[in-house]
Amino acid sequence: MKENAINWDNVPDVITKDQLYHICHISKSTALYLLQSGKIPCEYTGRKTRCYKIKKEDVIAYLENRKVFPESYSAPAGWYKGDYTVRMEEQVPPIVREHLQLYYTDLLSDYPDVLTTQTVSKITGYGKTAINNWCNQGHIKSFRKNNVNHIPKVYLVEFFCSTYFRTITRKSPWHIRTLQGFSSWRKIRDLHTADSEGGAEKKY
Repeated sequence: MKENAINWDNVPDVITKDQLYHICHISKSTALYLLQSGKIPCEYTGRKTRCYKIKKEDVIAYLENRKVFPESYSAPAGWYKGDYTVRMEEQVPPIVREHLQLYYTDLLSDYPDVLTTQTVSKITGYGKTAINNWCNQGHIKSFRKNNVNHIPKVYLVEFFCSTYFRTITRKSPWHIRTLQGFSSWRKIRDLHTADSEGGAEKKY
């Protein structure tokens, strides 16, 4: 689905569940799960029809976040009658990838420019064996010194932004926390950017 094809100017500030699944190109069952689970914030009115009120801004946020970690929005086993597989995005938009790089660079700012697999293991919660395998298989660019894999921080950030890392099925607690924190980080960054631009405009 190409979200950039949506003319958001024509979308009301508050929409219904039916409008939600049409806009997002998802099934009625998926829309219901997203609303009932709170993954898309909404107001439940209790009426028999049009019982959900959803803010446009929350739909936009959902579509943006789904590009980065769509697996977070999959319904649990048994929600659907048939088999259901989440379609993973192969690529994220350039601006989202740019923000991810800045985000992980910020998170690693207190660490040295080159890290050992042991340090990366302590940071991420993934085992040294898994990290060494990622290095040996070429998922992470690294070099060996004293029989130990060393990873330049810039390449570790690159790995964190990769499709391979984002779509790991069994994520560590650190990995889950960083994915959840990315949305909040972007909102704070956007607010700071808006404040800076507002201050710059006042000078003229």
